[in-house]
Amino acid sequence: MRVKDVKHSAYFRLKALPWHTSYLAAMWILCGELQSLYADWIDADEIPLMTSTMDLVREVITLGESLQAGPRAAELTEAWGEVIAAREDQEGSDPGLLNALATFEALAQEIAGLSGKHDAANWAMNAAEGRWRDWDQPGPILVDRDEEVDDSSPMAQTLELFGRVASEVSAMQGPDWNPVRIRTQIFGQR
Repeated sequence: MRVKDVKHSAYFRLKALPWHTSYLAAMWILCGELQSLYADWIDADEIPLMTSTMDLVREVITLGESLQAGPRAAELTEAWGEVIAAREDQEGSDPGLLNALATFEALAQEIAGLSGKHDAANWAMNAAEGRWRDWDQPGPILVDRDEEVDDSSPMAQTLELFGRVASEVSAMQGPDWNPVRIRTQIFGQR
């Protein structure tokens, strides 16, 4: 498979989803996947921030945007900014992990009205791809726009999974957009 094609396909499927319902539900699911993909590199003090962000996303999906959601999202955005800045200052910070953390930050920014809707989708796709890169190689990182990977590779499987989530969520009908239920419907009891 061609990495760019699969990544862009999943990204544009996410961007096409209605923001308040299916997009946020899909992103809630994908944030859970990012937590699993990067579990070995996530610091213990980042987990509560991830949980708080996902709780807020689920609340906005199920209850709508409330007067409290914006200020809470702004507080989360500020906290994420500090976490990401500290990570960037660490020698050898993994770009994939930084993209994963930025996905959570972007979701908080979206809810706070500090960025455009669907902004986190790009960060999520970069994190999905970046998880399988070898960032320890010396020298500049060259992007091959025609890069192909075997369909059975971890990168291909991760990108396909992210695309599958976007596709399956887009086919669902409301009114129940509970992301926990949707995740179970897509993945079963995994």
